Amino acid sequence: MPPRQSPDVSRTIRALAPSDFAEVDAILGESQLTLALSAPLEPDAALALGRSAVYVCERQGKITGILAWRNLGEEAEILDLAVLKKYRRQGNARFLLGNFVRLVRDSGIREVFLEVRESNDPAIALYRSFGFSATGRRPNYYRNPDEAALLLRLKITG
Repeated sequence: MPPRQSPDVSRTIRALAPSDFAEVDAILGESQLTLALSAPLEPDAALALGRSAVYVCERQGKITGILAWRNLGEEAEILDLAVLKKYRRQGNARFLLGNFVRLVRDSGIREVFLEVRESNDPAIALYRSFGFSATGRRPNYYRNPDEAALLLRLKITG
């Protein structure tokens, strides 16, 4: 994904770079998420079947959030979406998710799936605002604390 700016010009989305690993690790740690970071893919390689990619949201030179996903052909799976606590409720997750949905729509992907903690009301509200709906529940999916995951699905049209 080429870097893309938001209308307010203070926010961009771009592919993960090796120099981002420390900042992204901090975001993942703060959010209690784990993701195996590896060298970034060649341009557009994330659109290849079976490949994963990580995109970062950057504001004024600071990485504020990440979105990791895997291409499954006509389906995609969001692996992680996280924003640093001090940058939450400022539109960073919405910016990442909106750009991601445009990317997958333009690439021919027709469904997006993800799991989210059952108690994560802000995330669930964000996903629902994009049209995601619950398709199931996985008991005891998360640890520390133990919790079920809601399975969400977005059907992409047009």
